[in-house]
Amino acid sequence: MSSWRETLPGDAILFQGDHAEGPLLMPPTHQESFVEEFNRTYRSINLSITVRKPDPNDDSTDAKSTLQIQQAQSSQQ
Repeated sequence: MSSWRETLPGDAILFQGDHAEGPLLMPPTHQESFVEEFNRTYRSINLSITVRKPDPNDDSTDAKSTLQIQQAQSSQQ
């Protein structure tokens, strides 16, 4: 089943072992320390985050701005 929501490019990828589970949007600040803390905390259950390099084929829309707009719209409903 597909979602009505547009897929956003992620800033990072969530892995379980060697398998990519899905994209993540990173916090706007302290990204490096967030990744370090997440990986240290969840390593025991085989989860990790890898920050991805921007793909030149990504939509030019800023994913963080789009997410903030979607969150604002859903909170108004």
